Amino acid sequence: MATAKISSTKSTARAINYAEKRAEAKSGVLCDVDYTKGAFKASRELYGKTDGNQGHVVIQSFKPGEVTTEQCNQLGVELAEKIAPNHQVAVYTHNDTDHIHNHIVINAVNLENGKKFNNNKQALKDIRQANDVICHEHGLSVPNAQAEMRYTQAELEIRKKGQNSWKDEIRKAINASHAANLDELAHDLQEQNIAIERVTDKTITYRHLEADKKVRGSKLGDPFDKGGLEIGFRRQNQQRQHEQERQGTTRQNEPNRSKTRSAWDKFAQDTAKLRSDRQSTEAARLAHEKARRDREQREQERASTQRAHRKSRGIDIEL
Repeated sequence: MATAKISSTKSTARAINYAEKRAEAKSGVLCDVDYTKGAFKASRELYGKTDGNQGHVVIQSFKPGEVTTEQCNQLGVELAEKIAPNHQVAVYTHNDTDHIHNHIVINAVNLENGKKFNNNKQALKDIRQANDVICHEHGLSVPNAQAEMRYTQAELEIRKKGQNSWKDEIRKAINASHAANLDELAHDLQEQNIAIERVTDKTITYRHLEADKKVRGSKLGDPFDKGGLEIGFRRQNQQRQHEQERQGTTRQNEPNRSKTRSAWDKFAQDTAKLRSDRQSTEAARLAHEKARRDREQREQERASTQRAHRKSRGIDIEL
């Protein structure tokens, strides 16, 4: 069971010191993990974002025996890239408790625009949904959704009378569907006199045609919003794929360990390549930054020499 939570820190150096000394594995995103503190500080100074929260720490924890230390670290890198694009991140894996877990330290500043990472309730929700998606993709368990159903007081009164509200009818129609994408879901809901009114990057709105009322998925509960649906779609696609594999193979009694091992090996290779690319990018950025500072220093020294020379000439003229 993989869980995730986030907190803010006024000192990324302190967070890194704590995480690094217990780490069994570590990785950097857009930075060299061995020089993380300096890289984080340089980026904040570059954008003039030295006050307030310097960064944020995500704790990503896994069920005992579900992943190895290296796999845990790789999954931490994958989560970091999903939740904090264009941010420098250090991932430290601890194995000193029953639940192997990552300390994911995020530098507050976005390298592309200088804006700070916004840690709020929506960020926590996005992190947990991204973590669930990653776990589903790798066949790992996820916790039971918190606050799966959200009922208004009026709905609760209707339920006490043994009746269903129009919102309950939407929930039941979605739960009854075995859709693997939005088009299939829209078709299934249409048969229940329900329409998908609007879809954005993060939200979905339903309309109950008979009641002529609409509601956002987030108001119905986590499984019915955009993120929850995407998790359900992935699960349904995996089930269909597994069913096809069972029908198309004659070796049903042998566990498919080789495919799982192959998938993890490919994941490790892809992660290693991404890490190498990130290190090359960071090295180029640091070299460019050093060249800029050296150039500015040379210009300052040249200007200082010229001032001293003019001052010296002035003294000679007076003599």
